[in-house]
Amino acid sequence: MTLSFKDVRRQVETLGVAERFFDSALLFALFELGVFRCLAGGASTHQTLHAELGGDAESLRAVLDAAVAAEILSLDEQRRYVAPEALARSLGDPQSDGYLGEWITFLAALAPHIGRLTEAVQTGKPSGTMVDDGDGDDAPARAMTAAMDAYARTRGAEFATRLDFGETTTLLDVGCGPGTYALAVLAEHPQTHATLLDLPGPIDRAQPVVEASGLAERVTLQAADALTWTPDEPFDTVLVSNILHMLGPERSPTLLARCLEFVRPGGRIIVQAEFLDAGRTSPRWPTLLNLIMRVTTDGGRNHDVDETADWLRSAGFVDVEHHRLSPWNVNSVLVARRPARETTA
Repeated sequence: MTLSFKDVRRQVETLGVAERFFDSALLFALFELGVFRCLAGGASTHQTLHAELGGDAESLRAVLDAAVAAEILSLDEQRRYVAPEALARSLGDPQSDGYLGEWITFLAALAPHIGRLTEAVQTGKPSGTMVDDGDGDDAPARAMTAAMDAYARTRGAEFATRLDFGETTTLLDVGCGPGTYALAVLAEHPQTHATLLDLPGPIDRAQPVVEASGLAERVTLQAADALTWTPDEPFDTVLVSNILHMLGPERSPTLLARCLEFVRPGGRIIVQAEFLDAGRTSPRWPTLLNLIMRVTTDGGRNHDVDETADWLRSAGFVDVEHHRLSPWNVNSVLVARRPARETTA
């Protein structure tokens, strides 16, 4: 049987999609081996790279040559390997403002879970987890924490300057992760004290982040389950940042109803999330995040602005408003208020 030109083209296009995982695998290997770190200083030969990185020489050459074929690297006229400036700075220079090493480590840890999508669909169960709520010694969970911290420090914490925290003296960060979002508020608003609330594993990983921030004296670390914990006093502002997608539509309303009790009358809640559009197929990253939740959590699912606003209203919050942030920030926020106490005549 002779294939038509159209059939051959379709095969080529199909294989082009199927083979994309090689690009990710090569990028992860180049980063983990330290190739980008070496090439950040300029072009280098195979021999020089092998002398610095070690390992099996022919396997290293195979990776480097495949990276050239995939157009991740290139060869100069002297057959030295060259990394594009963007990759050399974002993956080879930890001091660069645009460094993405933590994020690449997270994606590499996530890859095995995504590779078991079929299992997740057939069973309806996660193929693994990126969350550790115990002793804080789980490598995927540490990778996720580092990636969250890196994103929040660079682009994610924009809300700390875009929203008014002038009347916030007490802030509660529910499901705080590394605590970077709350720390961004503290850095901008010296009158604010923050309580970071999460399970024991995340709190253990948040502690060095807090200590490194220089703001530890204005932070209380609280290892507890938000659904059972009771604060001594309610807070001016409660922050729920990038946590509801891990809970899904069954448990998110329960958490937000619990948060109403954490907010003082007249105070507010801020829900930051990577919201889906109503059609649930865009933007790209929130849609991928929805997929990630299906393979790494039990019941997690990403959500859109309207359903989250409905959860807030059902919990008893009022004056729900959606605030968009910069175009390069995948997050946006919903802000709502707990009604003030009724006065009696």
